[in-house]
Amino acid sequence: MSDRFLSKSKSPKFAHYFEYAGFRVVTAIINIIPLGMASFLMGAIWQLLARFNKRHNKVLTHLRAAFPERDEQWIVDTAFKHWNNLGRTFAEGLCIQKLLKRTDKVKLVSNGLMDSIASDQRGAVLVSLHMGNWEVLAIPALQTGLSMAGIYQRPTNPFVDAYIRRIREPLYPGGLHAKSKKTVNDVIQWVRGGDTVCMMGDLRHPRGLMVPFFNAPAPSNPFPALLADKLQVPLIVARSQRVGGVTFRVDAVEIMPSECTDHDKRIEQTTAKIHAQFEVWIRETPHQWMWGHRRR
Repeated sequence: MSDRFLSKSKSPKFAHYFEYAGFRVVTAIINIIPLGMASFLMGAIWQLLARFNKRHNKVLTHLRAAFPERDEQWIVDTAFKHWNNLGRTFAEGLCIQKLLKRTDKVKLVSNGLMDSIASDQRGAVLVSLHMGNWEVLAIPALQTGLSMAGIYQRPTNPFVDAYIRRIREPLYPGGLHAKSKKTVNDVIQWVRGGDTVCMMGDLRHPRGLMVPFFNAPAPSNPFPALLADKLQVPLIVARSQRVGGVTFRVDAVEIMPSECTDHDKRIEQTTAKIHAQFEVWIRETPHQWMWGHRRR
């Protein structure tokens, strides 16, 4: 493994080597069998083992809070379907190169928005959520000629981190950047050069802005709104929706920034718009969003 892919901020431990060995065995098996079968089998396995996952009770709790009008059977069914989707996403992410070769599997619906951004070359901020298979979001961007950089949360295992970065890098001409202070400066320069940066924006941010999310205030990441506001570029919200097996629809819509003259209020209101769109999409296919993380 090339040293340039290894994280400089983490010293490998014995457990990391052991974990990575198991990870590579699973990866090898997944890549041997056909994509559709790998996705199906991993989804079934994750759904079967869900009740033994310590996060399963959190998923149930979060679904009950978000959908108080739903009965318990719907909550349980949605929770298990959610684990099936996550298992599929895990398998598909480890053989993303196969999806790159199957352009018929990912359809972009943006009413010309992404084509316009690509042709204008004035940069954009794209923010998404952990829905469907969020790994495929970069595929239609490549197809439309967008040159994207990605921001991601680095795994704790440096070897797993290096492997995941290596297989994902073809999707991101601007590189994959782990969250850090340096990353902020890097992506600012990237977008100022007329390119696009992609990031996730749906998880809880401990020092975030409190905006409405499923009928309650939730601490939310203001960075996408801040970056688009600072650079005066379009703010795009995108989702991946699984429409069957390993076939996906990617929707992209522009979030119009708040016109409030007060900077802090403007960022808060724009962040609220982002999460309002997230909620609309989640309510459409709740089993396709990742419910295991705390949001309030």
